[in-house]
Amino acid sequence: MRSGSAELRDVLKGSFDCWWQADVFLDGERVYQNLPVLSVSTNENATSGIQYTGSLTVAYQADDGRSISPVQMQDALSPFGSQIALYLCVSSGPFLERVLLGNYLISSLPQANTTWGIVNGVQYAKGDLLQVQFSDLFWRTQKNQFDQPSAPASLASVWGEIQRLTLLPVTKNIADSAIPSSVAYQTNRLDAVYSLATVLDATAYITPDGTVSMRPNLWPVAADDITGGDLGTLISAPRSMDPSIVYNAIVVRDVAGNVLASQSVTDGPLRAANSDGSLSPYGRVPYYYSSPFVTTTAQASAYIAKNLPRVSTLRGQQRTITESINPLRDLGDVVNVTRIASGVSVEAFQGRVQSIQRSGKTQTLTVQVSQ
Repeated sequence: MRSGSAELRDVLKGSFDCWWQADVFLDGERVYQNLPVLSVSTNENATSGIQYTGSLTVAYQADDGRSISPVQMQDALSPFGSQIALYLCVSSGPFLERVLLGNYLISSLPQANTTWGIVNGVQYAKGDLLQVQFSDLFWRTQKNQFDQPSAPASLASVWGEIQRLTLLPVTKNIADSAIPSSVAYQTNRLDAVYSLATVLDATAYITPDGTVSMRPNLWPVAADDITGGDLGTLISAPRSMDPSIVYNAIVVRDVAGNVLASQSVTDGPLRAANSDGSLSPYGRVPYYYSSPFVTTTAQASAYIAKNLPRVSTLRGQQRTITESINPLRDLGDVVNVTRIASGVSVEAFQGRVQSIQRSGKTQTLTVQVSQ
């Protein structure tokens, strides 16, 4: 979860007011603070290359008649290096706390409108309305492709190599490891970062403060409870089952396409074959994996032992949760969800957040359900 006080967590479970603000940075310096922003929409997806994206509208009226609408590439709010820190302000009675959702690069400025007026022959800006699209800092890493095939500078540290590739500070939240073998990076620098993270059994991501950290593939302990029904913030949680993301076998290949190891589920509803060798009702649905860091049969077998239970069970059922907006919720969070009727729990499940869409005063989560 994102950082917030214990009092804030209590406030978010009840009735509160909220509004968005943004600070704008250019070349490391804050040039605008507490800009009022409207129509904020954020999209967070743990399986996307750029995991955090969104859009907003800046509505600004300067006391001195200035316009902040960018005209040249070096102007603040232009999509040529400007960054925006997005905050949700939460208040309830005397309580007020500003939560940092993230530091983002302005990736596009689809529209910029300035209303002009004239007083005593002098032109002034009545106000600006700017549509802004933003992406997390991996957007810059993705654009900075390799000039030519290259190799890690050192095999001593995954964290060190990721910091070298991204040129960003890192927050080391899990143990480091040596890079198991050298590899020739091809084109996409961000692909190399994600591939290196698999060595740590994790997914790299950008934290709200703009550092690179790791989201472990192993589920952490539950970070929060979501309650709905007679009380709480849960609005709805319909169930869905998607077989397109459920596998009952893993085949690991080397980069040349040769099979290093394979294994299938042998019992239960997801068995790949019946005991007599005939095809099971679900059939055989293999997940194919290849990594430049998995080069031996032993490494491939270890990958299968760790990941076959994950792809065949944890991804089997999804729930789409709509709840009151909560800026602390983040990708990878494990949440306990309970629906209460007449003071009695009528449904309870645990899930891990895979995506978040925020708009208005609500947000929609997609969670993988623990089975």
